Amino acid sequence: MPNDSIRWGRIIAVASAGIVSHSFGRATLPLLLPAISDELGISSTTAGIVGSTNMASYFLGVIIVTYLAGRMHPIRLLRLGMGIVITGLVILGTTSSQAQLIAGTALTGLGGAGIWLTAPLIATTNVPVHRRGAAMGTLTACMGVASIAIPIITTVTRNLISNQDAWRPVWIIEVLIAVILFVAISAVVRIDNVQNQLSSSTGIRAVRNLRKWRTAVIFYMSFAFIAATYYQFFGLALEKDHGFSRSFTTLTASILGIGSVIGALTFGRLSDRLGRPITMSITMLLTSLSCIAIPLGSEKITVIAIALYGAASFSIPALIATFVRDQVSDQQFTAVFGAMTIFYGPASILGPLAGGYLGDRTGTYSSTYLLLGAICFAAAVIACWLPKLSSEQYETSLRNSPQNKVLNLLDELEENFSNFNKSKTY
Repeated sequence: MPNDSIRWGRIIAVASAGIVSHSFGRATLPLLLPAISDELGISSTTAGIVGSTNMASYFLGVIIVTYLAGRMHPIRLLRLGMGIVITGLVILGTTSSQAQLIAGTALTGLGGAGIWLTAPLIATTNVPVHRRGAAMGTLTACMGVASIAIPIITTVTRNLISNQDAWRPVWIIEVLIAVILFVAISAVVRIDNVQNQLSSSTGIRAVRNLRKWRTAVIFYMSFAFIAATYYQFFGLALEKDHGFSRSFTTLTASILGIGSVIGALTFGRLSDRLGRPITMSITMLLTSLSCIAIPLGSEKITVIAIALYGAASFSIPALIATFVRDQVSDQQFTAVFGAMTIFYGPASILGPLAGGYLGDRTGTYSSTYLLLGAICFAAAVIACWLPKLSSEQYETSLRNSPQNKVLNLLDELEENFSNFNKSKTY
């Protein structure tokens, strides 16, 4: 029982780091983008560039972390990532130009890679295969709670200072929260609690350790395009295309957070029963429906769509991470997941650029969301081709891996040598 308490305490602590990597900076930017756009005078294309900058720096961070695997302890990488994100948030909270805005979002993306590529390994240390979906769902659920809180904090802050266009104070509040979480995580998640389990075998070729790795990469790239684009233009689409109020748009983002909490806990556990690929396909189909609903321009449908998007899409990163975790050893996870995320990078950079370009060319964001809906549907079909790995197959694959065969041989030689010595004494 004590071990379970320590395990879940670590999961919740690491989930707090996920809040810093995904909810602060990356997820907050689209929420504040309409107000930023009004003050700094940025176009849809420039807004897309800002979003792509965040993803490009995340992509760079992934490359760095992937090649640092085996050279730095995973907890040290996580702490370094949090420090970089906090620095980026400070810049965003004091931004007075587009250049500062881009610099701040770049740093939050760079640091986010250090957090997210190590968090699943740290959180699932000593967690059995049949509970990993639930554990990873908890990580995503905590980020969902932050997605609920940030729009509420934004609205309350604006009301307190009587300025519905305020955005800098929101990031300053996030800086304070991030610092508190950093101190708390440093106290709870210690280096001696988690062994240095990263492999010295790093680089993009590590992805070949996955079965059907090409299919997995295509699925992940499809999700990258969608995730980087959908929420980036959400506020602009509701305000510019449909004339919804800024307060409605802001509070609607909280619905996304509610959906993400429910979805993360539901789909994580569902994947433990149905398997990761089938669950990934289901979530992509639901995400496709949420994309197609945005151009309809109905407030009620928009609320349902954003809740559906939160429930489905927020579960996908955890499902993918668990899919990788099931197939590779502890030592290989960060290298393999990092290699997959290297492919994630180009698609996540292209998404906001394409979405912004379509918005400027057509004068509406409807074409952007219809394109996302089509990509989601294609990704749902692709997910059906991914291999399902049961707990028994997972254990067998580990026992039959080359590393374990060598260890078993050494154990056998040691036992034979011990028996030989005993026979000599008689």
